Amino acid sequence: MTEPQVMAPDPQPWLRFYAAGVPHCLRVPDVTLPGLLEAAARRHGRRSGFRGLHRAAGACADTLRTLGVRHGDRVALVLPNCPWFAVAWHAVLRLGAVAVTIDPDASRQTMRHQLADAGAVVAIVGESAGERLDTVREDTYVRDVVTVPIGGEWPRGGCPRKPARSKPGDRGPESTDRGPEPGGLAALAYVTADGPAAMLTHTNLVAAAHQLALWHPQLRDGQETALAVTPLWRPHGLLFGLTAPLLTGTRTVLLPTAEPQTLLRTARRRKVTLLSAEPADCRSLLRRPAHELEALATVRTWLTGMLDAATADRVRESVDAVLVEGYGIPEAAGAVLANPRGANARPGTSGLPLPGTEIRIGQEGAPGVELPLGHAGELLVRGPQVCAGYWGDPVGTGRRLLPDGWLRTGDIAVLGPDGYVTVLGGTGSSRG
Repeated sequence: MTEPQVMAPDPQPWLRFYAAGVPHCLRVPDVTLPGLLEAAARRHGRRSGFRGLHRAAGACADTLRTLGVRHGDRVALVLPNCPWFAVAWHAVLRLGAVAVTIDPDASRQTMRHQLADAGAVVAIVGESAGERLDTVREDTYVRDVVTVPIGGEWPRGGCPRKPARSKPGDRGPESTDRGPEPGGLAALAYVTADGPAAMLTHTNLVAAAHQLALWHPQLRDGQETALAVTPLWRPHGLLFGLTAPLLTGTRTVLLPTAEPQTLLRTARRRKVTLLSAEPADCRSLLRRPAHELEALATVRTWLTGMLDAATADRVRESVDAVLVEGYGIPEAAGAVLANPRGANARPGTSGLPLPGTEIRIGQEGAPGVELPLGHAGELLVRGPQVCAGYWGDPVGTGRRLLPDGWLRTGDIAVLGPDGYVTVLGGTGSSRG
């Protein structure tokens, strides 16, 4: 008599439910974000706007260089979604400097903390944030403030205006042309208003861009138009609005406000095919009359966080688009989980781990103890998009990043036997 076979559980059951065309593995190219922009400018031509963005970023980088910005310096971007955010972002990275993304509507206390904590030496701001920054600047290391317009189209090769305010002091030696490196620090993303900042490398951000692009193989190369409503200062907004489009050739419309009427008017005029919006913005949008939602008729893919059942049903009833619910946190460049397209989507869940991502559920307070499937515990994530640690916080880094590369998210979740994850909440779910 033969012994019964006991099958070990599949360590990655989610791979069985990937949509057709989505690879199981991820190879992250050895390239920086400026390298992605240069390649996109060559490949996708004029329609995407990447050629103009590439030229404008170069001009902006020249301006920052004259202000003494050099490799490794931190430059704060205190801007809403607007063309100058994209220009300044790529200009900072081109110099090998580090972008510090700050909510332009942040309180004075938050702005003071983040500017000082990051050690930002230059701030690029819109007029609306300039006055508040003035009131806290003396408590920071900021020596130059550059004010840029937040409206209009892509700048046509111009530089920001002359710095509006200058702080006396030694600007250090002339900057060199040493550019960024793939493993080098690219951005500081604050996890909470008064908390630490996740250190995101070029490799982290490039990996996340590839994960999002690979998850949507249906995208028509160079033919999509995206409406970026989620703020770019949040990593998942940055992922959808600036980094992933470099791979897909998607033309991105940056909207500084999620006000429903403005969103709908822009979607109709630009014939938007991709929309990314926060769950709260989705609910606000769906309060508009049904005839106004006809402005979204061209939208084919709608990306958001996990929605309640009523809101998700209303989206599907109102718009002929595929709804993709997902989950991301700053420490993972905004990319962790997403629902697959098609029949395998599971409404009410956060979806499946993206390509190259591993997840497990650890016991609360003892993350090294892995819980069985179906049990609630702390969600742990490992992958190329996971940050290098927390800026100036070795204790926090040691507590949240385990020696074997697993990141403790702080969120409570359940991993089902089929690999779908339901995030129930916790400290991480509200971190932006």
